[in-house]
Amino acid sequence: MTLQQMTVFLAVCEERNFSKTARKLFMSRQAVRQNITQLEREYGGLLFENHKNHLELTHKGKILMQLTQPVVEKYRELQRVMVGDLHQDHPLRIGVSVSLVPDYLPDLLGSLQTFKQRYSDLAMETVRILNDEAAAKLLSGELDAAFVLDLGGVHAGISRTVLTSHPSAVLVNNRHPFFSSETISLKDLSGSRMYLPGSGLEFAALFEAAKRAGADISFEVMPNYYQVVFHIMDHDATALNRYLPGDDTDPARLVSIPFNDVPPICSSYLCREEETLFVLDLLREWVGTVVRSH
Repeated sequence: MTLQQMTVFLAVCEERNFSKTARKLFMSRQAVRQNITQLEREYGGLLFENHKNHLELTHKGKILMQLTQPVVEKYRELQRVMVGDLHQDHPLRIGVSVSLVPDYLPDLLGSLQTFKQRYSDLAMETVRILNDEAAAKLLSGELDAAFVLDLGGVHAGISRTVLTSHPSAVLVNNRHPFFSSETISLKDLSGSRMYLPGSGLEFAALFEAAKRAGADISFEVMPNYYQVVFHIMDHDATALNRYLPGDDTDPARLVSIPFNDVPPICSSYLCREEETLFVLDLLREWVGTVVRSH
């Protein structure tokens, strides 16, 4: 049994509904249900019974609630005490790439909000940034941490933690000659235009691979996913996307096709290498736990 599972279990005890719990914790309903199922499997019995869409604790569930409540409360008290004496020269400034939300990490902003609520003594500001702005703002000290999309490229002096990773794909419309293709190579796209969420070092692996393949591709930055979808629907261009079956917004008109010889597209947490603030490690673990639970 993990702290995450205890937290989810107690939230279900309060809400008595999986959907309400999911909204409260900024998780999917499926993720909430999976946490409860894992506990029921571990302890060999049902923790809740469903009565007309209202969950009631079983006898085993009542025992578990009584035993886990003080554990979670003690842990939260420990966290508050351990960070309560931290002195900040300024509010933590966290950059979130507009390329990430809401499509790649839909629960990120909610996770940051619950982090601020949990550690209310810590001042923190969340700002929207372009993907290409993250590295410069981190190195200049304008940001303390950032969440971005990348293909593995890392700037000198910046530490990177991968939160999610998916095979890269090419987004095309139903008029594109590759709409029915099973895969697409860089060479296939020579002479075409491709929209990217950035053009910095974060995507250097793509530019280098295109150069090696002799693919003359015109790369154009399009920071917002919705702008990309709009342009792809109306123009015979392509866009970098992740390959996640069932993820396409309108599969009859737009599809994501696996992209050969291109590294996985990742959502990553960045901070300066020399940064030693404990709270930034705490934030990274917090968001990582939420992402892994989905």
